[in-house]
Amino acid sequence: MGDAKRRALAQQTREPAAVPGSATAASVLAALVWPHSLQEFLTQHWPGKVFASHGDPARLPAFLRAEELGSVEALSRVYRGTVRFTTGRKYQMMVSIDQVNAMSLYRMGLTVQFEDISACIASAHADLRRLESELGINAGSAQASVFASPVSEGLGAHFDAYDLFSIQLQGLKRFHVAPVKELRNPVGNQFVPGTEAFDDLYPQAANGFPDASGADFECIEMKPGSTLFLPRGTWHHTESEADSLSVSISLFVAPAADLVLKQLRLLMLQDPQWRRPLYGAWGAEAGRKAATSQVAELLAGLPELARRLEPGELVANLLPAEQRLRAIGPDDRFQRTPHTRLEVEGSGSPVIEPEQRISVKVWDANYGELTVARMNVAHAALPVFRWIADRAKPFSAAELASRFPDLPFPEHRQILRVAAGAGLVKLLWFSTLASRQDG
Repeated sequence: MGDAKRRALAQQTREPAAVPGSATAASVLAALVWPHSLQEFLTQHWPGKVFASHGDPARLPAFLRAEELGSVEALSRVYRGTVRFTTGRKYQMMVSIDQVNAMSLYRMGLTVQFEDISACIASAHADLRRLESELGINAGSAQASVFASPVSEGLGAHFDAYDLFSIQLQGLKRFHVAPVKELRNPVGNQFVPGTEAFDDLYPQAANGFPDASGADFECIEMKPGSTLFLPRGTWHHTESEADSLSVSISLFVAPAADLVLKQLRLLMLQDPQWRRPLYGAWGAEAGRKAATSQVAELLAGLPELARRLEPGELVANLLPAEQRLRAIGPDDRFQRTPHTRLEVEGSGSPVIEPEQRISVKVWDANYGELTVARMNVAHAALPVFRWIADRAKPFSAAELASRFPDLPFPEHRQILRVAAGAGLVKLLWFSTLASRQDG
């Protein structure tokens, strides 16, 4: 193939930027755990063991050194989210910043939580996404909040059903921590003894609700620059030695049960018997019996259905589309989006025009047909784009490559990236029931 045919297939398409957490990006996690090494933290503590480090605040990631986090007053001036407050170690109602000023609460001697600071700290979003990448957790699972506590204030004993980094920015604070021995890897929200339990805690608390009264607490002193990692299911309560300002990075990573069930449901939706409602289940006895028989038949086939989930494919399907598109393989599957069409502009002659202009149109119920992408592609790629646009059924990257063997697979990979980026096709994120049955 000549050099002209090997040019970029779409001028609007650029190679992805450096992956967060790669050698080309600063390590957020390394900054948090310093002076300890990444290897020590990842092999000896993450994700199930308490970890503490104490170092110079100047080494912290950029967003933790932002001017807005210089004081409670500075953060209050720019924060427009939701706050929570507590006093006397008892949680109070959640209050919107529109209803009460956070600084006023703090001056009243209350502990104030600024629930999500990403919108008001310029580098927070990028640093949190980089941290997720370094830990190998899904994008969007890390959320940063700020706790401001006056002297002698703090939080009562509780545990969170998510992992947590606490970073001390100002003042001194004591964390008292202990494992929740009655419950490993809790799922749900936060549990405070003596308060209402969230529903998901009931099936987890087979031997009764956890009790902090008998826990063996360890005290960890936090000073500016200190970082503390608490695994999900760790009792902790705090007290401030001086006016305290700290950032909590909560990691809301979904449990394996939720992710596997989500993929299993997508298999079920491919079977009309699983899609059929349980008619009569809420009616008279005859209807309930019919629904019971329907469920019994479905459950009999459930083990075989679950075996159709291949572990490697399931884990790969959890990755965001942007990441999967960077490494398209022969088995990756695509489906043309039903509200789009491809339009070819110009004469179509390689002699007259070295590249072909194409556009992707979408139908919008409110505005009619809109052009969402316009690009120049090599003439060798035009038949491939046409085939994709005319394809009604899902197809794999391997099938596309077999239809146009004159183009090497990297060219097909780039075409699929462009088509997906333009909205012409969608990268499928679930296992296929039909293909496994046919095989």
